[in-house]
Amino acid sequence: MTPTSGALPTGGRPNIVQIVMDDLGCGDLGCTGSPLIATPRMDAAAADGLLLEQAYSAAPTCTPSRAALLTGRYAQRVGLQRVVFPEESEGLSSFERTIADVLGHVGYRRAAFGKWHLGDGPEHNPLRHGFEEFFGLPYSNDMEPLYLVDGEDPVAGEVDQTLLTKQYTDRAMDFISRQGDAPFFVHLAHTFPHIPLHVEAPFRGVSEAGTYGDTVECVDHHIGRLLDHLDGLGLRESTLVIITSDNGPWFEGSTGGLRGRKIDCYEGGVRAPLIVRWPGTIPAGARSQDVLSLMDLPVTCAALAGAAMPEDRPIDGIERTAVLLGTDAPPRPPLYFYSHWDLHAVREGRWKAHLKRVGQDRRELPQLFDLSRDPQESYDVQTLFPGVMERLLVLAADFDHEIRSQKDEAIARALRPA
Repeated sequence: MTPTSGALPTGGRPNIVQIVMDDLGCGDLGCTGSPLIATPRMDAAAADGLLLEQAYSAAPTCTPSRAALLTGRYAQRVGLQRVVFPEESEGLSSFERTIADVLGHVGYRRAAFGKWHLGDGPEHNPLRHGFEEFFGLPYSNDMEPLYLVDGEDPVAGEVDQTLLTKQYTDRAMDFISRQGDAPFFVHLAHTFPHIPLHVEAPFRGVSEAGTYGDTVECVDHHIGRLLDHLDGLGLRESTLVIITSDNGPWFEGSTGGLRGRKIDCYEGGVRAPLIVRWPGTIPAGARSQDVLSLMDLPVTCAALAGAAMPEDRPIDGIERTAVLLGTDAPPRPPLYFYSHWDLHAVREGRWKAHLKRVGQDRRELPQLFDLSRDPQESYDVQTLFPGVMERLLVLAADFDHEIRSQKDEAIARALRPA
């Protein structure tokens, strides 16, 4: 049965559509300041909802950031602290509970479309982790062998990457059309603008930002198709739409002037664009400076759905409904940024301390930055605020000890059974 009204699903719970781009910079949208890339549909979604200006991926690379996004746990707890390559043993273990698992327990229909990258073994397939449907790539589009998976079955033939954005969107729209009055959760993880860049024919050469911009403008168009589809089904006011990126930009793309890029734990590597649209519930045209981690999204979505996150393990994300609704929200507890097993940085309030960085050069570390006055992380102010630096170093040491105490257990869970 096709929905015919804008009424909320049973119990007032929202449908949830989570759109995640790959390596999109926080300065790559019109609404975040891009002068070269036209993103009218994402800009309109921001105008209809909330743009969060201090949202963070939980890691500066794709596998760990996606593990955290789906579980609400630091990737080090999950045992997926680095990028996983084809045919490696590591992957999302049966111990972990994704937001799809959690929502399934309260009657949501769940589907994943697009890039997975949490292991390519049969036991790592999204259908083994709470999703009922899957269509997409098992990992990044620069890895071989490259093939599509439909459900649990590889799709024969060469992948035409120019069509991926449209194919993922078509499948998501079809899934939504079939849900009737049942609440649904769609995880739509676009391949682009990750390299190599491939563009659907109508969008080639249209952007002032070159091929990179073409891919973003193509994704923007198809996001618009999906939003129009929701509106046409009468689901505009009953659907929470989340638009974000897994981490910062890589070889191209804008960090909006922030220091660092993908792989770095400086702001440019971990700050993510985040648009949240839920007309009639989230105030239109709002902008927020509240700190939010993408790890907070599964916890917040579970709360909105009336579902419970697992209580038998640490959950690092926190419920941030107040941030989305524009009401008073308490400051977020500290965020910790890792590269593999190395703790690189910790943020608490306006302060961010860097302990390590990518590469062998460790000169001038540790560093302390006041992000409220210096979001570009240009000036180390630890000599001005030694007490702040001391407190952050203690927080970092305590948390890192906790994470490392369960390292062997996390690695063992993530390894594919023999």
